[in-house]
Amino acid sequence: MENLKARFAKIGVALPEILLPKSGVDMTKWAAVACDQFSSEPQYWAEVYDFVGDAPSTAKIILPECYLEDGDTEERVAKIQDVMKEYINGDVLEAQAPGFIYLERKTAHAECRKGLMVCVDLEQYDFKADTKAFVRPTEGTVIDRLPPRMDIRRDALLDMPHIMVLVDDKEDKLFGAIENYKSELTTAYDFELMQKSGHIVGKKIDSVEKLTEICDILESLQKEDGFLFAVGDGNHSLAAAKGIWEERKAAGAPENDPGRFALVEIENIYDQSLEFEPIHRVLFNRDKDKFKAALEATFGASVEIMPVADLAAVEAEIKAEKSCHSYGLMCSEGFGVLKITKPEVTLDYEVLQAFLDDFLAANTETTIDYIHGTDSTVELGTKEGNLGILMKAITKDTFFSEIGANGPLPRKTFSMGEADEKRFYIESRTI
Repeated sequence: MENLKARFAKIGVALPEILLPKSGVDMTKWAAVACDQFSSEPQYWAEVYDFVGDAPSTAKIILPECYLEDGDTEERVAKIQDVMKEYINGDVLEAQAPGFIYLERKTAHAECRKGLMVCVDLEQYDFKADTKAFVRPTEGTVIDRLPPRMDIRRDALLDMPHIMVLVDDKEDKLFGAIENYKSELTTAYDFELMQKSGHIVGKKIDSVEKLTEICDILESLQKEDGFLFAVGDGNHSLAAAKGIWEERKAAGAPENDPGRFALVEIENIYDQSLEFEPIHRVLFNRDKDKFKAALEATFGASVEIMPVADLAAVEAEIKAEKSCHSYGLMCSEGFGVLKITKPEVTLDYEVLQAFLDDFLAANTETTIDYIHGTDSTVELGTKEGNLGILMKAITKDTFFSEIGANGPLPRKTFSMGEADEKRFYIESRTI
C-alpha cells in the first residue's frame, strides 16, 4: 500500500480517510447543495433549514453565499465550527477505510452522472493564470471571494468542499473500468436528495487491486506537462484551501499535514450527462439609460439591441448567431438580444465581462450577481430595476487544450449543470 500511495503522490492524488454519517442519520437531511448556489434566493435556503430542523445536516456547517452581505459572517463562522465539533465528537460521523468513493448521481436533467471522491495535493495546485501545476483552474479566481472561505477553513475541523475536477478521458478509461466491477463494491450510501434534486448512490473502493488500476489509469491521462485535473466547480473553495495550507506551511506544518490535501470529486469531461451550462448575469438597480449610453460609448456602431418576443426567441437567436458576440437580455419591459460585432477574435465572456466591470465601477449604485440556471435569471432579471443577461455555453472539445495553452478562461464563464445538479456535501475528512 505504501508503494501505491507513493505512486498516487507523484500525480498529486492521496487516499482520503473519509467520514460519513453513521447509521440512523437521515441522509436526505444531511446532504445540502454547494454554498455558492441560489446566492440571490434566500428563500431556497430558508426552505432547506425548515426541512432540516434539528437533524444533523451539512447545511449547518457551511455558509451559503446569500448570507455573506448580512454583516454577521464572524458569528456564523463561529457557529459552524461549534457544530463541526459536535458532529465529530457526537454520534454523527464515522471514519471509513482509506480509499475512494465512486458515486452515481441522477437528477431531473441527467439519468446518471459518475464521480470519484479523492484527495488532491494542494502543493500540485495553483490558481495563477500562468500555472503549470497538475491541478489547474479553468476560470479566473476572484481574490476578494477568498477571505470568508478561508475564515471558515482556518480553524475548521472538517474538510467538506464542493469541488469537482475534470479529467480529459475521451475513451472513458476511468469510469469504464469502475463500471466493470461496481457490483462488487460495498454501498456507502443510497438516498434521495432534498429539494427534488435527484438520487445519489456511493460505493467504497478500498482494495489495493482496484486502487492500483485507478492509479494506472490516472497516470495514463496525465499530459506531458503534468496537467491532469481541471477544476470545473469550486475553484474558490480550492483556492481558499490552498491559502490556508500556505499559512500552515509557513507556520511549520509537516509535509503530511492533513491541511495539505483537499477532498474533490473527479468527473470525466466527456460524461454525456455532464452539461456545460453558462453562468448568467443579473444587474440590480440598473439605470436603463446609463447602461445603453455605456454600451454605445464602449462599442460605438458595433453594438445593437434587437427586441424579441420571448425567452424562446432569445435562446434561438443567440444559439444561431455565429458572426458576432450575442447575449440575451431581459428586464421588466421584455426581452431582447445584445449583439456586438467587435472585437472579432475575443471570447464572448471576455468582451462582456470587461464592459460590465467598467460599468459597475462607474455606477456604484448598480450591483451584479452571477446566476446558475435560466429560470432563476429570468425570475430575477425581469423584476423592476433589474437586467438579466443570458450567456451562451462553451464547448468541451478544445477545453483542456485551451486551458493548457492559454491559462484560465474569464471568470464566471461556465457551470457544470443547473443549480440543483451541483455537488451536495456528503463526504468529509478531518483536517
